[in-house]
Amino acid sequence: MNWVDFGIFLNLFFNGYVLFLKQLPFEFYITYVPIIILLFFFIAKFRFPRELLFLLVTLLGTGILNVLIDNDTLGNFFKIFINLAVNIIFYRYVMEYYNFDVNKIFRMYLAGSYFVCILGLIQVASYMVHFEPGYNWRTFLPLNKWNFHIGGIFGIRLNSTYTEPSYFGSSIAPAFFIALYELFFRREVFLNKTKCIVIIVAYLLTFSSLAYIGIFVTVLLFAVNYGALRYFFFAVPLAIIMFSVAYTNVKDFKVRIDGMQALFVDGIVEKELSGEMTKGARMLRVSKVLTKIHGSSFVLYNNTHVAVENFKQNPIFGSGLGSHELAFEKYNLNYMLGGIYDFNAPDANSMFLRILSELGLMGVIFIFLYITKFYVSKNLGVQEDESYWLISNAVLTIIITQLLRQGNYTFNGFIFFTFMYYYNRINYNAYYERKKQEAEKEDEIELARLN
Repeated sequence: MNWVDFGIFLNLFFNGYVLFLKQLPFEFYITYVPIIILLFFFIAKFRFPRELLFLLVTLLGTGILNVLIDNDTLGNFFKIFINLAVNIIFYRYVMEYYNFDVNKIFRMYLAGSYFVCILGLIQVASYMVHFEPGYNWRTFLPLNKWNFHIGGIFGIRLNSTYTEPSYFGSSIAPAFFIALYELFFRREVFLNKTKCIVIIVAYLLTFSSLAYIGIFVTVLLFAVNYGALRYFFFAVPLAIIMFSVAYTNVKDFKVRIDGMQALFVDGIVEKELSGEMTKGARMLRVSKVLTKIHGSSFVLYNNTHVAVENFKQNPIFGSGLGSHELAFEKYNLNYMLGGIYDFNAPDANSMFLRILSELGLMGVIFIFLYITKFYVSKNLGVQEDESYWLISNAVLTIIITQLLRQGNYTFNGFIFFTFMYYYNRINYNAYYERKKQEAEKEDEIELARLN
């Protein structure tokens, strides 16, 4: 790996240091620096990818329209649009830099994942033996965004180089998919047994609800790809068992699930806090509700409410990139709890909710078509093309987890993964066509020999 590779992949694995530039309206991560430098290098080296114009022009046009009708502001829109456009163009150039060799790119990602998993295990082991510099990296590194997280059965939740265990759970989900597959199906297409174990153990030690979602998605994708009914009946009970173990043994996971049930199923906020009441009565009821919900569960519930209400008002094109923050001011339920959970207003705590709110049906349909059109499933009985379906499904895990619980469009190189997903399908189509032509030639030769 050279310095260009390092600059490209750094954004996927490290978000612990932010350059707080007051003149900028957003957090400027240190990993943006190599992106900006390399972008100028790529612009000089490659032609502009004109195929991206339709997407960018569509986002620009609908965004400006929403600004004109006061659904959005110029500042909010261009802050998100420019960031998204830069990431889309940059990572499209990255694909060209690597000659669209998704297999090579994915192997480099797995190497980085293995490295941060090793660091994560060192972090947990250091905590267990009370070696503070080994788990609290702020003691020797200037990490103003990073911190270690208390919890789990060992007293610490693994987050490695990521600011939170949930970010680790999302970003390492593709590596976990590969590790679980190769360990249990005894393959070594990408990883050897030792690396598989390291990645799986590190992933479990996050004690993150998002990581556990990644596990459930992985198991279900195995069932989908192996197709046979027996695999489905194996996968679903396994997912239920894993859920039960996590719910019983991991407090952080349990309180989040209980909070989700209280909010989404029982409707505790509307039942307990709706209507007129005295200040004292409201405070008493709020304290009662707070014992039954978790902060992160309410944040998701609150943003779901905001996104749905905003979608009702702007169903076709949404209210424009960056506008969920404004919709949050209109529709959020924080006032019912005294405003203590005023979080994730800009990113909706879920990319699906943010897309629903900001891009409407246009965005939701695009995502659905993108996932289904460029998906590669396992060709049962064929081993030669195994890497294609593995990469496709592995990358799909991060797409799904991001849609569920991570609302930042570009965080940790998410756009990079979407390009890997797309070009993996393009490469598979070319491979399939090549194999088809080779088979036809062999048939012609055989027919000529018989005649």
